[in-house]
Amino acid sequence: MNRLVLKKLIIQGISYRRTIEFNEGFTIISGEKTSGKSLILSLIDYCFGKGSKIDLSVQKELDAFCDEVFLELSISNEIVTINRSLKKKFDKVNMYFCPFNMIDEYIPKILDVKEALQFMMQKLGISEYKLIRHKQHSTEKEIDTVSFRDIFRYVYIHQHDLGTKNFLENSSTFKAVKNPHAFKMMFNLVDVDKDTLNEKLVEVQNKISETKKELIGLKSYLKDRDAEDPLKLHLIIEKIESEIREKKQEKNNVVEDGKSNENKENQLYIKLKRDLEAISNELFNLRKEEKQLTLSIASKSLLLDEYKVELSEVEETLNINYKLVITDQILECPLCNSQVQHNHSIENSNSNGTERMLIKIKKEINNKITLVSGLIETDRKKIEELNKEVSELNKKREIFDEAIKVFSKKTHVPFLSHIETLNSMINRLTKDKEALKESLRIYHKIEEKENYIQTLGIEEEKLKEKITALQVKGGEKEEILNFLNNEYKQYMSRLKYDLLEETYIHSTNYIPYYNGASVYAHESGGLLESMQLSYLGAILNAKEAGYAEGHPGLLMLDSISKYVGTLKRDQILEEDSIADSLNSKEKIRDPEVYEEFYKILIELGANHQVILVENTPPEKFDRLYTKYTFYHGKHGLLDENANEINDQD
Repeated sequence: MNRLVLKKLIIQGISYRRTIEFNEGFTIISGEKTSGKSLILSLIDYCFGKGSKIDLSVQKELDAFCDEVFLELSISNEIVTINRSLKKKFDKVNMYFCPFNMIDEYIPKILDVKEALQFMMQKLGISEYKLIRHKQHSTEKEIDTVSFRDIFRYVYIHQHDLGTKNFLENSSTFKAVKNPHAFKMMFNLVDVDKDTLNEKLVEVQNKISETKKELIGLKSYLKDRDAEDPLKLHLIIEKIESEIREKKQEKNNVVEDGKSNENKENQLYIKLKRDLEAISNELFNLRKEEKQLTLSIASKSLLLDEYKVELSEVEETLNINYKLVITDQILECPLCNSQVQHNHSIENSNSNGTERMLIKIKKEINNKITLVSGLIETDRKKIEELNKEVSELNKKREIFDEAIKVFSKKTHVPFLSHIETLNSMINRLTKDKEALKESLRIYHKIEEKENYIQTLGIEEEKLKEKITALQVKGGEKEEILNFLNNEYKQYMSRLKYDLLEETYIHSTNYIPYYNGASVYAHESGGLLESMQLSYLGAILNAKEAGYAEGHPGLLMLDSISKYVGTLKRDQILEEDSIADSLNSKEKIRDPEVYEEFYKILIELGANHQVILVENTPPEKFDRLYTKYTFYHGKHGLLDENANEINDQD
């Protein structure tokens, strides 16, 4: 089952980072007004391609501390981290195919927002739907796309839309007209013609071919750098990181020693000189060995040439004496050019024995050539290995040479040369580590491309299946609507709405109805909220049953207590001022309905991820499911005490 599961939301700036984690089931985020709790859902919405940027003139703390936001999630069992800037390049989305804590080992896939939305659709296993509509104030038509953002309206219900007639952003004609099509996409009820499917199939197949070509280039790059084994790269990186930690610790020790006037500069200088001398001696020995191997190859090559000459002479002798038939040759007089009669007689004395001896000699020479050629190749391989060792030692010697130079410049300042030397070593090691990490990033990019080919392959098979069975059977649609209606009615009944005869989900516009009127016709906020939650719950249950494969399996709600009573009956009189704030037609004075909302969300959380933002959840649910509680002021979302970036790092 394709679904989205949010793991972490990370807000980050130059010197600030905070991570918000989510349960895989039901998560409550509570807090006071203006504490930043609703901002969490807005930032998630932004990561999922929201067109408008976050208004930093309103979110002043976010503006002061943070420059970008990351969202780590699992989509179809693949970990992806989405990254968007809060202050620039609003039309770009960075995709890292790894957890947030590993992004420095990966190269991001940089996409336009539109491309990122297409990626999300692809991962959910559904294709974007082209919709023909009339242009505003015109008789002309244009093609519009029903995309992931349209499906996301069934995932995130803004606090100003929940319990109102703007459910699914119905007040926007541009969005409202696409809602039935988004619903059909989620339930695979869209009728598509064969030509459109064939065009899409060719497009997917071309993408597979193009990605395979890119893979060849990336693999060739790693092969050229001798970096095809990721395990080996990790081990080398770990070794370098260990050396960097040692040098940093040594640097800290030097600083501490400097405070107590314990100058160890001369000891380090002597050690550097000794290490440099050892490297020079090792290089001398390696070059000496290389020279001997080169001489050995030269002498063997001369010997090989002699064998080849000897072999050529033996072959000529065999050809002339035993393969050339004299009687078959034409003889001519050099004076008159007339043919002359042969007087040659064939002798069969000891010719057979001599021929066998020459063939044996030829075989022995060939064996010698093979042996000497093999020895030359072995020597050449040894020289290649020696050259690699020499190259590594030269790099090491450069580091020590640089350290010695720093010492010679700074010896008049106690400890400074020592620290600068260590800094130089740390910088060089860090550069080496970054070079290796770049190879690791390329390796992970290869994995990303291979996974992309797999995803495209799945899409290709689905398109082929759709071409085979084009029309959606009427019986399938009826089955889906029957299931949704049953679930929807059950939830409405649990929320104390019993007029169920004309309570259903419409078969054309796919919106919920209660007692014959749609969710956009009723006036009561409490009834609207109940209809909307029942409707969304029915859709999630349909996904679990295998009907709504295109729904992400995620639900995000903000402030469900707005239109229902949250107090027990003996507490209602103490809070009459709350009742006065909403029209009596809009508010349900029934705390049992409010608690039933929570029970329904907890049930849905058993198979789907549900995130609820609420001011003050009931205590019994608060204890079990509240992950964070934010307060107005310094202890809200942007809490400086929750900063994960250590200044010493």
